[in-house]
Amino acid sequence: MSLIDRVLQEIAPSMALSRAKSKAALRLVNMRYDAATTGSRGASWRKLSSDANAAGSQRGVLAQVARDMVRNTAFATRAQMVIANNVVGDGILPKVNCKSKRLSRKVLSVIERHLDTTDIDADGRANLYGLQRLALNSIVESGEVLIRRRRRSRRDGFALPFQIQVMEPDFLSILNDGPLPGGGLVQDGIEYDAIGRRVAYHLYSEHPGSTGNWRRVLASEVRRVEASEIIHVYRQDRPGQQRGVTWFAPIAMLLQDHHDYMDAQVVRQKIAALFAGFVTSLEADTVNGTGPNPETADAEGRFTTMSPGRLEMLLPGESIEFANPPPAEGFDEFNRVNLRAVAAGMGITYEALTGDLAQANFSASRMGRMEMDRNVSGWQWLLMIPQFMQPFGRWFQEAWELQEGRLPEDFQMGWVPPHRMLIDPAREIPAMVAAIRAGLASRSGTVRRLGEDPERLEEEIIKDAADADKAKLIFDSDPRHTAAGGMKHQVSGETAPVKGADEVDPDPAYPEMTDPDKTEANDDETE
Repeated sequence: MSLIDRVLQEIAPSMALSRAKSKAALRLVNMRYDAATTGSRGASWRKLSSDANAAGSQRGVLAQVARDMVRNTAFATRAQMVIANNVVGDGILPKVNCKSKRLSRKVLSVIERHLDTTDIDADGRANLYGLQRLALNSIVESGEVLIRRRRRSRRDGFALPFQIQVMEPDFLSILNDGPLPGGGLVQDGIEYDAIGRRVAYHLYSEHPGSTGNWRRVLASEVRRVEASEIIHVYRQDRPGQQRGVTWFAPIAMLLQDHHDYMDAQVVRQKIAALFAGFVTSLEADTVNGTGPNPETADAEGRFTTMSPGRLEMLLPGESIEFANPPPAEGFDEFNRVNLRAVAAGMGITYEALTGDLAQANFSASRMGRMEMDRNVSGWQWLLMIPQFMQPFGRWFQEAWELQEGRLPEDFQMGWVPPHRMLIDPAREIPAMVAAIRAGLASRSGTVRRLGEDPERLEEEIIKDAADADKAKLIFDSDPRHTAAGGMKHQVSGETAPVKGADEVDPDPAYPEMTDPDKTEANDDETE
């Protein structure tokens, strides 16, 4: 109640009552949503009107908290590992689209020599796919990552004259902040022009947390690097968000409390197993050594350390009492509920986070995995590929044209995410085959969902078949020779017609399948 209401209540009760009724009516009009309440039920909400970039001072602290959890908390490490395994896996592979087969083979050869080796890494430690994983680990842990292009000369001996360096966001100088002449702006180490485009990044020459000589770290200069040399990757959760926040932010407190609770339970069990027994003598016989010497008992530091199986001598009249805390009931259920919340906050399944399959069945696991797969697909196609791989592809093309010459206009560089692991291949693959045969899905689309390049797969199948024919080998998996049920259709090593072959379009790669003379000869031979 305000001061005015209290005064009116004393000197003019009727006016105070009318005022209270009017205020209550206004609250009913304005409070159309329960979540908009200002009462005690909504006291825990922090209703701030700040924009997506207002947490700049807290972003670094959150990243440090997340790194500590990944270093020391098993389930934080596991969550980061699960996301990296599913989004990047063995690597998001480059795919070359070009009409010229000769050029395609040449580009693939350069990819194998430069991207598939440690030549692409400025630190010389990983290939492109290892750098993808390193970048994603930083995105999950710190919220963002910087990829810097390092230009090289032909004398360095690389297949293409460039390398890349994966950098933590700590390299951004947040001290460089404020307006610039001409309408530009530097905010959180990123420089924007008058219309809001990123034009440069202000980076420390060394990591500000380096373990090197502290004078060198303090003297580390800030360098302005053109935006064309930097790829900045982060998950954008709000419009206008210019930098990322650790993915552990929503569940950091929950996960740390769970970690502390687990530690407390371990200590509790250790204490319960410390002592085996105590001996109390009626008289302290220090001569025969059947009890401690009262004069030196305190100096001996008894009970300062405990160990399992210890037999402790007590002085006459001494006794030991231990606290008897209540048992921790519902430990397993608490763990499951807590870790389900952690898994939900990270966008993965409880089974993937914990490895607990005790209560899992095929239907439930598949439903959970389908939802997780949607998250994984989004992280691949809305984060890693457009923000990292496509700009990297432009760097690749610029380096190629600088060294090898201009590429044709129809040249395109695509990217294929890693294959998706099937929960139960014996059930899922027949369902895919049935969908393709019914016209509900294309073969190429299904192959892409499995993480394979349809064109490369087709080339491999053709090559395998040609190699097998050349070596006169017949495999049960080849439908030209063996039906799905295992019935063979070959005679004397020659390819025989498969029933229903007239319903299949002739394949010029295998003319023996469409040669009527050869087919008739085989039929006669079979008879």
